[in-house]
This record gives sequence, C-alpha cells and structure tokens, in this order.
Amino acid sequence: MGTRIFKTIFGAALLALAPLVGYAAEGTVTAALQSDMPSLDASVDSSPNGHNYRLNIYDQLTEIAADGSLAPKLATSWESSPDAVTWTFTIRQGVKFHDGSALTPDDIVWTFHKILADTKSPVRTYASKVKTVEVVAADKIRFTLVEPYSLFDRQLALIYILPRKAYEAMGATQFGITPVGSGPFKLVKWVKDDHIEMEAFDGYWGGAPKIKTAILRPIPAEPSRANALISGEIDIVPALPVTLVERLGSVKGIKVETAEGYREVFLGFNVEHSALANIKLRQAIDLAVDRNVITSKLLRGLGRPSGQMLSPASFGFDPSIKPTEQDVARAKRLVAESGYKGEMIPFQYPTTGLSSSNEVAQAVAGYLTAVGINTDMQGMDYNAFLAMWAQRKVTALYLFAFGSSILDADSTLTALYEKGSRGYWISDEVDALSRQQRAERDPEKRKAIIGKIWRLSQESAAFVPLYSEIQAQGLSERVNWTPRPDGILRFLYVTAGRK
Repeated sequence: MGTRIFKTIFGAALLALAPLVGYAAEGTVTAALQSDMPSLDASVDSSPNGHNYRLNIYDQLTEIAADGSLAPKLATSWESSPDAVTWTFTIRQGVKFHDGSALTPDDIVWTFHKILADTKSPVRTYASKVKTVEVVAADKIRFTLVEPYSLFDRQLALIYILPRKAYEAMGATQFGITPVGSGPFKLVKWVKDDHIEMEAFDGYWGGAPKIKTAILRPIPAEPSRANALISGEIDIVPALPVTLVERLGSVKGIKVETAEGYREVFLGFNVEHSALANIKLRQAIDLAVDRNVITSKLLRGLGRPSGQMLSPASFGFDPSIKPTEQDVARAKRLVAESGYKGEMIPFQYPTTGLSSSNEVAQAVAGYLTAVGINTDMQGMDYNAFLAMWAQRKVTALYLFAFGSSILDADSTLTALYEKGSRGYWISDEVDALSRQQRAERDPEKRKAIIGKIWRLSQESAAFVPLYSEIQAQGLSERVNWTPRPDGILRFLYVTAGRK
C-alpha cells in the first residue's frame, strides 16, 4: 500500500518530536520487538514473536515467499502420493550448520522425532499429521501421514531443523540459550529481556546476507519503541500503533510503510460460561459492535472490517462473506430474549502485543453496555494472556488476534474450530468439513468447503470477527525492507547504508 500518512491531531503526551540524531553502525540493523522469547530452541517455542529470530537462525524444508506462494528451502523438490498421505522430499546438498557440520537427512528426521516425542511442546501441533518419517536415500526423506493432508508441504514452513549432534552435546537447556542453526544469521549473544545479537553467516547456502549484524531488542512500551526509532537507537519498528503513525511519518529520517496484515482481530467466547452458552447473547454481541467506526475512526484505516476469521492475505478468504452490520435495536431484543440478567461478564484481553488493544477493548465494552451487556474488563500482559488462551483457561469473553503465518485457512481451522483445538465452540459438521478441506487437492473445491465453514461460524456466532489488521512499520531511511503480510522480519532481505 506504500507510505501512508494520517491527518489527525494527537496530544503532546504521546511523545516529543525530534529529528533523527544518529544511525546505527554501518552494517548493523536493530529492530524492536514487543517482548522477548521464552527460549531460542525452535523445537519448543512456537510464539508468533519468535518467528523473528527463528526465520533468521534456522532453516525449514519449505518457506512462504513474499507473494504468499510456497518456495523450496532445505528441500529442493518434493512429490506426494495421489491421496496426499505419502510425501517424499529431495534434500539440498552442501548445507552447513553454524558450527561447520553438514546438515544431513538424519538431522531432519531426528528433528521431527524429537518434536513428536515432546508432548509438552506447542510445536508438536505442526507435526501432528506425521505418522513416520525416514531417510530413504542419501538425499531423500519420506513422510507417511496419519491422514490425507494436501498442504503438508506448506505446513513444513513452520518446523525448523536442528543439528542432532550439537543439540545432544549441549542438552536442551543450553541449546535453548545458545542455539545452532543453518540459517542466514548465527547467534552471537542473547541477553534475556535486553537483546538478541546475530551476525551474518558467511557459509549460508543461499548467499551471505547484505548486513553484518542484526539485533532484536524487546521494548514493550509503544512510545518507547517510537522514541528509540527517533533517536536512532533502532532502525525498524515492525508494528506501529495507530497513534504514532502520523507523528513518525513526519519525522525527518523516518519512513512509515503499510502492508496487508495476516491477523484477524476477533472476539471469542468460552461457551461454557452460563450467559455466553446462549447463541442469542453471542449474536447480540456480534450486532452491537460498529466495525466501521472502530476501523475508520479508532484505527484510522489500519484495519478492514471482517465477517470471517481470516484475512484477505490468506488462502481461503471468501470475499462474498460480509461483516455484520451494527443493529442496536435487534441486539437489544436478542439480549432480552436470551434471558441475560445483567450480571458482569469477564472480558479478558492482552494489553500488549496487539496494536491499540486497550482502545479497541474499551470501544467494544462501550458498545456492549449500550445494548445492556455488562462487562468486567481484565487486561493483562500479552505473554500472560497467550498462556491462558493456549491452555483454554479463558473465563468468558475475550479479545485476541489470530493469523496463519503460512497464509492458509487450515491453520485457523486447526487451531480454533476442530475437536481438540483451542476453541470452545465445536460443531461435528464444522469439524468434518475442516478435515475434508485438508484432504482436498483441488484449490477451488477447497475454497468452497472453507467458505461453508465461515458461514456456519457466522450463523452460530462461534466467534465475532472484528477486522483484519493492516500493519504499519516504522523504518529508518537508511534501511530498505519491504514488509510482508506475516509481519516477520527476515534480515536476509534487509539492506542498509549511511545516509
């Protein structure tokens, strides 16, 4: 979408404008993240934030290209059986780990065995369809799946390959602090809650990166990230809040870029809660919210009203499904018909990690109050909320965002709609349709099945999709980087120089 400026007047309390006073050292690019990671071991960390180091330190068999297509990485080619149960991959030769050892098919097989054996690892979900994996030739491995999976090759973009010998020599704890990968950058130092420093790996099979040093700094507060960009302490802020877009765009030496996002911001329900078990109350919540006001006024264009749990950037988005229009009168009638007695409904949401989450949550609570629904707002740190959500311990109503980092609806369906998922509303029909789309090889037929799921979800108010995020990134003018829909930083494609 290019550079975007918003004509809005903000209070001086946000931050004091100042010119860009300095640049990072030649060959060094520093980016600010919203939080640090629990571990650098890619076999035990699946946090969305963690992709920003995993995609730089490690390699996968396949990767998602800038245009959303699937591209080869450690696998140079692959084929599957007609029923999509057996998959054979040809492995790239001459790949080195950062310690100089050769990456072999045995490392790949061992990585999958390790992940599958770890019942506590969230990464195991990505490999859950694997029944067996074995080396079948010096440059080939074969997967046999438990069921047909037409996009297994795409799912592999979420699993990072580890060096067996280095891992076993170090042990899990030490490897989680000083990991070894085969990616374009190797770890120099991780100072917990301060920074992750990486340097270019000259032996990278894809060619050495254009920059020598890449640094990730966790800076939780949004104004602090903006001030660090203005002062020249950092070069990239991957996610800018709405309130800072115009201000940073007017600072000399800084550019603001926007791009299609991959996350869908939504309201979710624990349908075991006495009030929310009633479909009429969930439908009332859906009708109470004015998505157009939230996206155009509150978010100032950094959001697109949505009626499905998927962004337009992902496969499976159905443009024929429209967002629910606000209807206050009907919402009030449904509240009365639901039998709701006015009791407080807990409303939980992350206060960090989701742009403008406090403001959006407050707006939603206001809309609900207007139709007679009372909420007890319970904001919390992103990591605390994520842990609660992942363990299915949300009390009642919640605000969150979810997106498929492989840009395909299957991730959303697996995570939120199927039996055994993190969702609370489960339908036998939807569960069957979700598994059916996964086995379907014809893209158009797959889209039709997925579209049916979105319609069933909308009719049942299983979730209340609010809007698809449009991401805004702040960049030093010395840095060249084109944001991708998944919002993840790939330093291999970053270039930088002095002004």
